[in-house]
Amino acid sequence: MPQNKLIMNKIIGLFLSLALAGSSFAQMSGYSSSSYSDGTALGANETSNADGIALGNAVKLRGYIDTRLSHVDKDGNATNPTDISAKADMDFLIDLSPVTAEVHLNVSDSNGSLLEQAFGRYSFNQDLHLTFGRQETVLGYEGDEATDLLAVTRAFSRGAFDHPGRSYVDGVRLNYNNGMFGLIFGIHDSYGIDNISTLDDGMAIDLAASIMFFPGLEAQLGFVNENGGGDDDTQVVNGWIEWNPGDLTLAAEFDSISHHNGSDLFDLMLLANYRFSDFFAATFRYAFMDNDSVESNRITLAALLTVTDNFGLNFEYSHTSQDNADADEFYVQGLISY
Repeated sequence: MPQNKLIMNKIIGLFLSLALAGSSFAQMSGYSSSSYSDGTALGANETSNADGIALGNAVKLRGYIDTRLSHVDKDGNATNPTDISAKADMDFLIDLSPVTAEVHLNVSDSNGSLLEQAFGRYSFNQDLHLTFGRQETVLGYEGDEATDLLAVTRAFSRGAFDHPGRSYVDGVRLNYNNGMFGLIFGIHDSYGIDNISTLDDGMAIDLAASIMFFPGLEAQLGFVNENGGGDDDTQVVNGWIEWNPGDLTLAAEFDSISHHNGSDLFDLMLLANYRFSDFFAATFRYAFMDNDSVESNRITLAALLTVTDNFGLNFEYSHTSQDNADADEFYVQGLISY
């Protein structure tokens, strides 16, 4: 049996074992609904009970405005001039249960109007759902929205190292979530790792499982196989664990990516965040990337100020050290959410 198939079979076996363990533990622990407030979010229907501005009986609007001042200095020279950028994100949530849908729009001063997500969902019951359309990928600890982050920037720069990160893909996904255990299986036109954009060129599958061992301790493991036609396969394994006992958040994440051309990539992220008060929180983050030819170490310090329930003022300093260059980054961010 080819090596790739052996690896894939082992990973699928691990996911099935997690699924059985998660379902059994859910019954013993009393988890019975994906609406459990301290449960995992993977595979859950997060449209029906979401907060937002009501635009009618079935439609809600939520979003944010992200304005930031940035400065990047590489080896003592400002490779990117000091810049001010703005972005507005608008999400429309439609609830016609058992059918729900979401449309996410992003408007920025650099790319005009951009459709991020547009997908529908059919819920067979409170735990099992089918989603179809353009939707966010699930690999990676950090979410796709600025309001999901514990710093101004993300740990990894998508593209420079072909990090999978969070992106938007077209396809169909089967989702299961019983509160403490989540499982998804999707078929997509691509995953954006090898610049595959249509089903004519190939396809991608993703499989991920998450488990909430107890409120505050969650782990997720994900796998992607992207096929560019023929034997041009790329495999990604991503995993993370988060411990959140109150005001402290500790997290660790890894990526292992094997390209069809023989190149490999390994990422590691360690994060610590502590909320000192309702007003002030701080984050320390370390990210390591190795793509066979270049190694990169990035250290981030962030101060997060919650001025009001809907307005945050965030500051970040990051230092990146590579084999051939160092870089210093400074950010000031104003974040308005609604």
